[in-house]
Amino acid sequence: MIKLKYLMTSMVMLLTFASCVEAHQSLQKNAKGYGSFEFALIGDVPYNSVDYWKLDNVIAEINADNQLKWILHAGDIKNGSSLCSDELFLDRLERFQEFKKPFILTPGDNEWTDCHRANNGSYLPLERLAKLREIFYPVPGLTLGKKPMIVEAQDAPFVENMRWMEQHVMFATLHIVGSNNALAPFATRTSADDTEVANRIQASVTWIEETFAKAEAENARGVLLLFQANPGFELAKGSAGRKGFEEVLEAFERAAVSYGKPVVLAHGDSHYFRIDKPLLGSKSRRRIENITRVETFGADDVHWLRVVVDPNSPEVFSVRQQIVKDNLENHQ
Repeated sequence: MIKLKYLMTSMVMLLTFASCVEAHQSLQKNAKGYGSFEFALIGDVPYNSVDYWKLDNVIAEINADNQLKWILHAGDIKNGSSLCSDELFLDRLERFQEFKKPFILTPGDNEWTDCHRANNGSYLPLERLAKLREIFYPVPGLTLGKKPMIVEAQDAPFVENMRWMEQHVMFATLHIVGSNNALAPFATRTSADDTEVANRIQASVTWIEETFAKAEAENARGVLLLFQANPGFELAKGSAGRKGFEEVLEAFERAAVSYGKPVVLAHGDSHYFRIDKPLLGSKSRRRIENITRVETFGADDVHWLRVVVDPNSPEVFSVRQQIVKDNLENHQ
């Protein structure tokens, strides 16, 4: 039944993509304004099958909020100790398709890099990555959700990296994952796994550079980048925790310093909601003030963040906690 629903969803998305192209092209001809808008940010959910009801509460709350433009998910759609089966992927797709607005997912490590573990099914990570792209990114340039939107997608195979502009503010997703960006060793690792990491890091750096170049060319008021991993902002350069992330961290710094306007780096991974300014200049060791890190709720804390975007404000981005009361422990 789930596979049938997946096939039907894919067909609907293809038809939706065709019908949206003309409208999208028409909108592109019109100058975008500078009005404020809002969207939802979630991540590391659902982690456990016993908490599906918590995700249902989040979906219901977000769907009831007409102010929201879209939903961003920072990856990890399962925990690190459960099967990476096709059935699980299709279950998650079905759940995410319940969102009424456009839904944008960036991959996490739990759904492919760590699938070599016995309790995950002893899969080959690269095979799971291919399946992940097939299921969650069937039409490059079209988001998920009941009302998907057209975005720009990076060239294959990196179709999960997306980019779009709204009200002179730039948004992009980057496939940057935990387990040292998929460099963590495992028994069946081959040179193909190493090559995948190198190619994906280069694709991420290219996407960062192109995104900021477009932001500057379009006089964007701010940039938000979404990815899954906590890349170890606070750790010393060359430390083990930053392995696999050094090149993207350097790209973040170069691009953001040159850009000079507000930049948000949004991610999940640590299961710890926070907003801070963690990035120090590699040479000056001074805080890079125009970069703000936003980490989502996740895992046991199943809530969401409301991100308010006001292109006319100096900060551009502001974040509000949305605590789902029915998901608190004393409501169980």
